[in-house]
Order: sequence, then C-alpha cells, then structure tokens
Amino acid sequence: MQKVDIDGEVWVPTRKLASWLDLTDNRIRQLEDEGYLTSKTESGKKKFELKESVRIYIEYLKRHKENPMLEVMDDEARKLKAEADLKEAKAAIEQMKKAELEATMHRSDDVEAITTDLVMAVRAELLALPGMLAVDVASAQSASEAAGFIKKAVNEILNSLKDYSYNPEEYKKMVREREKWMSEETDKETDENSE
Repeated sequence: MQKVDIDGEVWVPTRKLASWLDLTDNRIRQLEDEGYLTSKTESGKKKFELKESVRIYIEYLKRHKENPMLEVMDDEARKLKAEADLKEAKAAIEQMKKAELEATMHRSDDVEAITTDLVMAVRAELLALPGMLAVDVASAQSASEAAGFIKKAVNEILNSLKDYSYNPEEYKKMVREREKWMSEETDKETDENSE
C-alpha cells in the first residue's frame, strides 16, 4: 500500500476513500447524504478530505457500537423525512389542482387550446374578407373608395373580435370536464385491474 503524508490535507476520490474504509462507493455517498461526511468537487469529481473522513467514520462506528438503536433511529428518521416529503408533494399537487379549478392557474395545454381557438376565429374572419369585399372593391370608382371599403371591413372584423375574451367560467368548465374524464379513466383502469 502507498504511504501517504497525512500532516496536511489530502483529498481523495470516493472510490479511494471507500477502499481505505472497506466500504462501497454507495455507502460513502450514503454517509455523505446522511451528513456524516463532507466533500468538495474538483474538476467535476467529488473528493473527501482523508484524515477528517477517517476520524468522522471512526466516531460514527463508535457511536453505533455504543448504541445500536442509533441505526434504527437513523432509518426511522429517513422514513419520517420521506413521509413528510411525500405529504408535502401531495399538498403542493392539491394546491395546484385547487388553483386550476378556481381558474387562477392554467395548464399549458388549456392555454394552447384557448389561444388556438382565438387564432382560428381570427383566421376565419380574415379568410372571409375577400368574399366580403370583392363586389364592393370591384365597383369602387377610386383607390381611396376601395381603401374605405377595406378599412370598414377590417374594422368590422376587429369589432367582432374585441368581444372575444377570456371567460373564467368556460375555463372552469373545461377543467371539470377534463377532471371528470380523468376520473372515469382511473375508475376504468381500477375496474380492469380488479378483474
């Protein structure tokens, strides 16, 4: 084995520390996640200070040898944290669902559907424009008279589109229909799985 001068700081990669402590790389990462070991990143790789890591690991072993319940307590703490994280995530999801049902938050696909509806309404009005103007523009005596017909038709289109607005009630209806559809799909899957 290579001799190491440990008077100063010696930073070693995970694999080397794991080898010296007779642990796996995963166990080293787990000890770090649990807050026992600390690392720094150099050139994109995690490194641990050797002397400090060995000292901390020896203390860890002593603590757990003196009190075997610490391992059980550590496991229990991890379970409690995982449960708390899960509850927090579920609460966040429920908050988002509530905001969506109240029409204070919108899904991107719903915004896309509403925007597409508006674009299609504008498109339909613009496509109808040549048919509306053909006879009037053809009978115009001057360019300014033709421009007046066009301006009038464009203003009519804009006036009809100004009434197109966001309707929170329509959005709520869209969300409820989707939620009903989603719950029906879930019920159907549940029924199929129970058979």
